[in-house]
Amino acid sequence: MADPVIILGSLMALAGALALIIHGERKNIVYARLHIAGVIDIACIMMVLWMGYPLVGLAYLVLTPLSAHAIANAHDISEGDGK
Repeated sequence: MADPVIILGSLMALAGALALIIHGERKNIVYARLHIAGVIDIACIMMVLWMGYPLVGLAYLVLTPLSAHAIANAHDISEGDGK
């Protein structure tokens, strides 16, 4: 029963990885890449929850946005005037 979910999640993660490769260097590309990584993370969270690990899925669901915010904040500070 978990095989179709793993295959679907793997295809979603692969599509997201290809999107990361396709996007070249542009202005504010960090934010676009964070969005793509968020889509990949949602696919992984769905797989973890479907496989029966709700605590791991919940931890992943909480920690992923926090780390994405930290990355975006660090990029914003490094691009700005350092305030």
